[in-house]
Amino acid sequence: MMKRLLISALILTSLLFSTLATNPIKVACVGNSVTYGAGIAERERMSYPAQLQQMLGDDYQVENFGHSGATLLKKGHNPYWNLKELEEAVAFDPEIVIIHLGLNDTDPRNWPRYRDDFTADYKALIDTFKTKGAEVWICRLTPIFHPHPRFKSGTRDWFWQIQKEIERVAETNNVGLIDLHT
Repeated sequence: MMKRLLISALILTSLLFSTLATNPIKVACVGNSVTYGAGIAERERMSYPAQLQQMLGDDYQVENFGHSGATLLKKGHNPYWNLKELEEAVAFDPEIVIIHLGLNDTDPRNWPRYRDDFTADYKALIDTFKTKGAEVWICRLTPIFHPHPRFKSGTRDWFWQIQKEIERVAETNNVGLIDLHT
């Protein structure tokens, strides 16, 4: 799964920037624990942003702005909007932004109450970077692994609802969609 994301991101960045720049092209990886690399041994070297940096080489500067448990929803239980990582990602002034958020929005504290805000909140996050000139790509959600308590609850249905919303967000906001399921 991570390999597909890395390959997709590599292809995307190669297509976007075919010429070498004198300064490295800045890539901000915004997201939750998947981006952060929670639970991965040597996450500084093995998280997907770190591996993307290794694949892209010195012409790129990839930074990890992931935060475990972050939600996309502004009214969620741990909104990315309220975290220092968002402020740092914006200050980084990236040319490319890869966003992987939404998985923690499947929490029963979030999706049933605030699902109607998801699209507007995602658009606002995209616009936060697009207004600064960044090319934005969003990711479909990674699967919820089988032992996770949410796998056994009704939130599996919410997971698929969020997947569909992410597809709509990509289309209506004219941003790239990285599909981790193909």
